[in-house]
Amino acid sequence: MFDIGKYLEKFTKLSTSRSFLRESVASSIKEVCGFDIELTKIDEKKGIVRISERPIIKSEIFLKKQKILNSLEKKIGKKVFDIL
Repeated sequence: MFDIGKYLEKFTKLSTSRSFLRESVASSIKEVCGFDIELTKIDEKKGIVRISERPIIKSEIFLKKQKILNSLEKKIGKKVFDIL
């Protein structure tokens, strides 16, 4: 018989990994740049993180992008290719 609980379990794992990534990105930006970003403004798809913030904040992130990416790789081990 098909166990629906085991099938639905993969969706909870997906949700936790996505929220973990968002929290890691936010903490890396806080660590490097010094400002907080709401988790709802962070989205990731295929190794590219998109941040929906004001232009001044995005400029600061762009200037320190390499430090943020290095910090992220140490925290999550998964390769994040770019931050937009």
